[in-house]
Amino acid sequence: MARVTSRKFIIGTMGALGAGIASAWAGRQPLLRWAMTRKAHPDLQLTAAPGDGQQPCVLTSSQPEGPFYFPSPERRNIVEDRPGLPFTLRIQVVRARGCSPLEGAVVEVWHTDAGGVYSGYPEEIAHDLWKSLVFVGPRAVRKGGEFHVGPVEKTRFLRGLQRTGSDGWVEFRTIFPGWYEGRTPHIHFKVAAGPHEQLTSQFYFEQATCDRVYTTVAPYTQYGPCPYTTDTDTVIQSAAHGLLLKPSWSGGSMEATARIGIQQA
Repeated sequence: MARVTSRKFIIGTMGALGAGIASAWAGRQPLLRWAMTRKAHPDLQLTAAPGDGQQPCVLTSSQPEGPFYFPSPERRNIVEDRPGLPFTLRIQVVRARGCSPLEGAVVEVWHTDAGGVYSGYPEEIAHDLWKSLVFVGPRAVRKGGEFHVGPVEKTRFLRGLQRTGSDGWVEFRTIFPGWYEGRTPHIHFKVAAGPHEQLTSQFYFEQATCDRVYTTVAPYTQYGPCPYTTDTDTVIQSAAHGLLLKPSWSGGSMEATARIGIQQA
């Protein structure tokens, strides 16, 4: 009897332990998300990206390039087959001193689709932090002080570059970016006007803008509001400064402008 009881106890204990592990594994996403959103950063500065004629020229702050960058094709329309809210992004590149437009500057942008997916990388990592960590961890290579992960797929949607005209402007036809686990919604960009005039940074959005898109526009509604905000985003905090885009709505589309000030290093 004692042997049978002990066996039942062991089996019961193992079952309970297994159930606990399974429960913890199943709950890993909320736990990881909580860890990444628990700390607010009240010292964060968000500056509205100045549009054409809105503000005097200022030097644009740099932000990390991120692990999912690779060279983009030269083109104006970067949407390809991605569904989403049409978004026109106009960027003017000027020198921070004097506001003179820079002709021939290379402007490159890249961001996620409505489902939070970067072209070149697996879809399943966008909304599963654990899978993202498992994917990035063994592939990350440190270059120039940042970690990079090479693409594993041939897709190139929502990536593109253009060269500024004599007025310093470029225009990209894209869609509003979706969100993915670990980051507040953003658009990456690079500017190169020569070997000594280069900038890498990111655009961000107001919470109300993101909430409106993610709760009312398909296919963004599949994942709903983003739980990550500019107040808790760890990447923004690395520079303690973020560049805020304020898009305007026009029917079923959006548009925004930004002036980027760079200076010779």
